[in-house]
Amino acid sequence: MACRPALVNERGFTLAELLVASAVLGMIMLGVFTVQRQGLSAYQVGSARVEVQQNARAALETMFNEIRTALEITAPVAAGCGTGPVPTGGGATSIAIRDQNGTAVQYQLVGTNLQRNTEVLVGGVQRLRIWCYDAGGTLTATAVNVRSVHVQVSTQTESVVATTSERNQHALMETRVRLRNLL
Repeated sequence: MACRPALVNERGFTLAELLVASAVLGMIMLGVFTVQRQGLSAYQVGSARVEVQQNARAALETMFNEIRTALEITAPVAAGCGTGPVPTGGGATSIAIRDQNGTAVQYQLVGTNLQRNTEVLVGGVQRLRIWCYDAGGTLTATAVNVRSVHVQVSTQTESVVATTSERNQHALMETRVRLRNLL
């Protein structure tokens, strides 16, 4: 007698089984997509925050070092240090100095770029304010009387992003510098 092969169920999957499998796979994919999207968003926000803080820090550090060792403030009153309460009002948007080598240097805000002479130092600068003080700590606009300088830099994201976007980051940093070569 010949052996008959066992009967195999060739029926396949039902429509209900396929729908359930598709729904489960869809839920898993949705979870993976959500986690990936949140990770990308966190990276972009963090990257934008680092950018604005780094720009502000670079601007302040460069200005701080050069102003601290300046031989004199050479800005005329109109373009020099501003008056008004710090940090709420007044303040100039440029300062001119003669550095320790005797070279004329001017820091100024042009659009959203902080320039050192005509070279762009950093971009994405929203606001630059400078206040000058005499030896007694009183605000002064007279260049020859300046003994310390208060600099405030506000930066924003350089890339174009919507105002309401999480990637639209801002940083505000400030420092006060005493001119070393002027006692």
